[in-house]
Amino acid sequence: MKLKMLVSVTSALMLTAGMAKAVHVWEDPGGWSSSVFSYEAGTTSKYTANELSLDLSGSYISAERHLGKLFETNIRHGRWGGDAGLNYFFTRYIGIGGDINMSDNNGHNGNFVDQAIGNLIARFPIDPSGFAPYIFGGGGRGFDNPVPTSDGNKYEWLADLGVGMEYRLNLATGIFADGRYIWGDKTGDRLLLRAGLRIVF
Repeated sequence: MKLKMLVSVTSALMLTAGMAKAVHVWEDPGGWSSSVFSYEAGTTSKYTANELSLDLSGSYISAERHLGKLFETNIRHGRWGGDAGLNYFFTRYIGIGGDINMSDNNGHNGNFVDQAIGNLIARFPIDPSGFAPYIFGGGGRGFDNPVPTSDGNKYEWLADLGVGMEYRLNLATGIFADGRYIWGDKTGDRLLLRAGLRIVF
């Protein structure tokens, strides 16, 4: 009986000690804001379920001939810009995300938003390091393509597949970098690289 109770209490304590729950903004706004710039020493996991995050990043997009020529990309022939996105993780590992990209139009008239894409995301937190590699894929709509079609149409459907890495500084702030290959239904393929700040709410 004592052994059974000891095992139960020990299991409960280990489970409680191993669980680290982020303070979400909708649960405790004051607690969330105080965790944005703080470091949580000894936290076993900085990645939780029911996680909403905002991405703010710089971006680089370059036209590609096809996937086999990816590593022949010349950085001087692309466009620099910015990217903003929202992600929601149902579990620690599976989530959805959407982002918009705004690139330099090189002096040409064009739409402010170049493309909007939604993705299914699978991440793999490496506890307690704070690192989490992830993969994602999905599709969306292009509004201002790097290579307009012969009829001048800048709109097309897009599909993408990518990989990335996030490092969570604390429960509410992370930095990330990712890259994706994008296929367009009317124009050529393209490569999109992002690096920036991820704020968890």
